[in-house]
Amino acid sequence: MKNKIKIIHVITHLPIGGAQDNTLYTVELLDKEKYDISLCCNLDGELVERAENIRGIKIFDIPFLCREVNPYKDIKAFILLYKLFKKENYTIIHTHSSKAGLLGRFAAMLNKTPVIIHTIHGFAFNDFMNVFKKSFFINVEKLLAKWTNVLITVSNLNKKKIIDLNIAKETKLKNIYSGIDLKLFTNKNNIEFRKELNLKSHHILLGSVGRLSFQKDPITMINAFDIVAKRFSNAHLVLVGDGELRSIIVDRIDQLHLNDRVHLTGNKNNPWKIYHSLDLFIMSSIYEGLGRSITEALSCGVPVVCTSVEGVPEIVRDNKTGILVPPKDASALAEGVIKSLNNMEAAKKMASKGRKFVNDNFDVNKMVGDIDALYDRQL
Repeated sequence: MKNKIKIIHVITHLPIGGAQDNTLYTVELLDKEKYDISLCCNLDGELVERAENIRGIKIFDIPFLCREVNPYKDIKAFILLYKLFKKENYTIIHTHSSKAGLLGRFAAMLNKTPVIIHTIHGFAFNDFMNVFKKSFFINVEKLLAKWTNVLITVSNLNKKKIIDLNIAKETKLKNIYSGIDLKLFTNKNNIEFRKELNLKSHHILLGSVGRLSFQKDPITMINAFDIVAKRFSNAHLVLVGDGELRSIIVDRIDQLHLNDRVHLTGNKNNPWKIYHSLDLFIMSSIYEGLGRSITEALSCGVPVVCTSVEGVPEIVRDNKTGILVPPKDASALAEGVIKSLNNMEAAKKMASKGRKFVNDNFDVNKMVGDIDALYDRQL
């Protein structure tokens, strides 16, 4: 029998998120007869149980892997990764997210791993950070790219950005859209989620699915909804997700007296049951690799209003598949929402075009097939 190809996927930890979903789908769907698959991460987050239920893979827990910069934990995590890679002697090491990408690629390079691949789900730098900090992160990415055989991007706009910033040459780049399980999102309309929120059919429900974090900028969304709420007395907003800004959001909702009209549900493991209850999906992120929740919303035919950042315009083409607005601009976001609500027929037509684009390009089986073909080419 032919020896299996030893491969490990490394990600920081497992909260609900696009990078985590992408990674878990990959280790779930890769051919177990062809690959000896391992997953390495800090076993922390809502998706740990899903990871532990994947048959035919090995899981390595490195509790020192964490999102924030922490010299003590980062050094400990690096040493453990280096020892693991040395002991297991992998043919392919595939890293995901910035921290795991930094520590994992450095450890793989020192171990002379034959194939080192990194997926850029989003950049460690953005236009809203200190210019020196941004420059530092860009230079770190340039160095790491030298140790990487292939950088996978999740949008062609991200790929263009890497070339423009001279982080890596185009020959090292491969765009593979971050797939979703389309079968989960093509269920017919259901109103379970609206019932959960005690909303009736005459209520307008705007919604967002994502972390309550600096990146997602939920405060701008709340401020935009305050403008919308004054125009539409039957409008409600739901934020599905959790994160470090929750208490600040609660305070802002309180200040604006929107407690009865803004709903915070926390994390939910079944987002496919949410979108069909929404009249409009909103995203206010200040940076976004692609915006997985946008692909999910469009796959359900829900109209979208999103910030025009990073890879988002690749899915949401302004006034064609949705409405784009500048980031950190509550007035513009509110205007986009009001425009959609005033002409829902046009908004739904755009969403229908967006749905076709998502269905043609974002099937998770296509994503894993493309990754498998990439591995073959590298070997």
